[in-house]
Amino acid sequence: MHTPEEPRNNPIVLIGVFSLIVLCVLGLGGVTQLEVSRQISGRAVAAPGAVTGETAETEAPRPRAVHRLADHPLLVTPVRLPAVPCPLPGFGVSDAELSAYYRAGVLCLDAAWRPVLEQANLPFDPPALDTAPDLVEGPCGSAPAESEAVAYYCGRNRTIYMPTKRLRDNGGGERPGSHLATLAHEYGHHVQALTGMLRAADSKIVDAGEETPAGLEMSRRIELQANCFAGMFLVAVSESIGTGLAQEAADDFQYAVEEPPEKNAHGSPDNQAEWASHGYTTGVTSSCNTYAAPADAVA
Repeated sequence: MHTPEEPRNNPIVLIGVFSLIVLCVLGLGGVTQLEVSRQISGRAVAAPGAVTGETAETEAPRPRAVHRLADHPLLVTPVRLPAVPCPLPGFGVSDAELSAYYRAGVLCLDAAWRPVLEQANLPFDPPALDTAPDLVEGPCGSAPAESEAVAYYCGRNRTIYMPTKRLRDNGGGERPGSHLATLAHEYGHHVQALTGMLRAADSKIVDAGEETPAGLEMSRRIELQANCFAGMFLVAVSESIGTGLAQEAADDFQYAVEEPPEKNAHGSPDNQAEWASHGYTTGVTSSCNTYAAPADAVA
């Protein structure tokens, strides 16, 4: 029986194969080195989710009105109006002189209230001011009769109405403090509108009925708070306008007209003077929280 033999290894063939393997290895190494040294054009792009070292700035929340009353943030924390300069023009009783006096006063009120509302992240916008000699019908309906008011604030168009003829003949007359007190009171309603308190209170009046005891009481809380806000302003500008004029304006609220009980929407003269004094003597917003006061304090 025949068994085939295994082929023998030829030395020359082995040397050739070994040389070929060495050349291949060296060639691959050169290609790798070429690829490593090649310049790559472009710019680095971070992988998804990678931290680049830059942090996005957190946007401050947009100022918003807060439709609350007794627990309103402006009332639960005592905040004082800053002392501001108030360059009022010389006082006179002509239509032009009164108009100039009111317009200068509004600028002072803006300067005092703006930083307080902005610090509390509440919206701020200056009110419009109407100083026409007579009141006319506007967005808030028919103008109040002279027996009801010498000036008023309309929340629908954020306007203070200071009719020069009515204020001269049936309002402050020749007493500059009285005119300033009226202006500061009406501006107090503007603060209520900006902060959301006026809307919240008006909603309760609508629910209760404007002529009902509950509706009238809420109206008094609104009006008396405006007196208190006026007192805060008067003490804030007292150094600028003089303590005599500031005190004269703060004292003017005691001369309010007594309203009959069934129409008492502003409060008794004593309570009107008391709340103005709260603002003037303490000078902080928490002292003007009429919504947390007992009923007899707003009678």
